[in-house]
Amino acid sequence: MIPNQRIVELAAEVGFDSCGVSAAIDLVDEKVNFGNWISKGFHAEMDYMARNFEMRMNPTLIVPNAKTVISVLLSYKREEIAIHTSPPKISRYALGPDYHGVIKNMLFELMSKIRDEFGIVNGRAFVDSAPVLERAWAVKAGLGWIGKNSNLINSHLGSYVFIGELILDVEVEPSNVTIPNRCGNCTKCIDSCPTGAIVAPQTIDSNKCISYLNIEKKSPLTEQEYSMLNGWCFGCDTCQEVCPWNKKAEIKNHNQLQSKFLNELTSEQLLNMPEDEFNSLFNKTPLMRAGYSKVIDTAKRTSSKG
Repeated sequence: MIPNQRIVELAAEVGFDSCGVSAAIDLVDEKVNFGNWISKGFHAEMDYMARNFEMRMNPTLIVPNAKTVISVLLSYKREEIAIHTSPPKISRYALGPDYHGVIKNMLFELMSKIRDEFGIVNGRAFVDSAPVLERAWAVKAGLGWIGKNSNLINSHLGSYVFIGELILDVEVEPSNVTIPNRCGNCTKCIDSCPTGAIVAPQTIDSNKCISYLNIEKKSPLTEQEYSMLNGWCFGCDTCQEVCPWNKKAEIKNHNQLQSKFLNELTSEQLLNMPEDEFNSLFNKTPLMRAGYSKVIDTAKRTSSKG
């Protein structure tokens, strides 16, 4: 069995802020919770969320003979900049290169280090792009707890974190750490949500969620939905901004997540940007998920609202 501490050390060498390990078991509790969420239609138009249900719960259906799930965190908390403090606002996570590529490359490097040291290891890297319940695995690895806004909260990093996983066919000593839920009686995230999308602790109705409306929703937004955006043209950080754990979270400022252009982007630049310039500047950034027309249209509709 590969020692847990050595995996944690290798992850730190690669540059991850935190790392934990769990056995690749069936996610029994999540089957009920996720199934209820889907049955209530809270996934909205994200039909892909309802597909591959069993694969989401059983890692051996994704990686044959899976035995271990290594979870890693990379903080994206940063100093405040204008484009996410005044309309049209862009979520913090999107103000840099596309995190999928950044973290996946780091996971590949971690896999390479593991193979160099421990021999033949088979597995796959995952970053929010496959039927893997990343937050559930991070909790099982002892990296935090699920807040009432459904985000993973780490006691040192808060919830401004990207999550990645390596699912491997070798046994790694589990972290065997369970972090208790430390939200207590706090309901700041629920109370602050401008659309009431947090319908119960740890339950988001995507139909009301601003991040869903201005990124994921493919059908045209209604006038009512535009009025719900609260100044956000891409994503929404409201429920995270009020979280006490984020107030005291460490700022890491990872260079690989920084973009000088995005750090200096002004509302005026965004609102007046032609499509070819947008596609050139935002290529390989999260904003391309929504695309030029949706981002700019939403920016114009929200620029006078806060």
